[in-house]
Amino acid sequence: MDNVEDLDVFVKELMDNMQTRFSRLSDTILGRIDDMGSKIDDLEKNISELMEQAGVESPPTTTLSAESGEGMKRSGGTASTGTDF
Repeated sequence: MDNVEDLDVFVKELMDNMQTRFSRLSDTILGRIDDMGSKIDDLEKNISELMEQAGVESPPTTTLSAESGEGMKRSGGTASTGTDF
């Protein structure tokens, strides 16, 4: 009977450990996605400023629709997949 209790404790600790690792990894990934989004926004702003200085007209913002299979819409310098994390 002691072996069953030990196994139960082991499995619980293993699951808790996996949950902690998953949460940490999720937080890291979401942080990197946010950083990447900010960098893209800054890049778009810099490109627009350079184009303005050069006297070139800015291209329209790109919209990728779900019908085209892309599932992302892009406007105003941010991308949205329609899901919140």
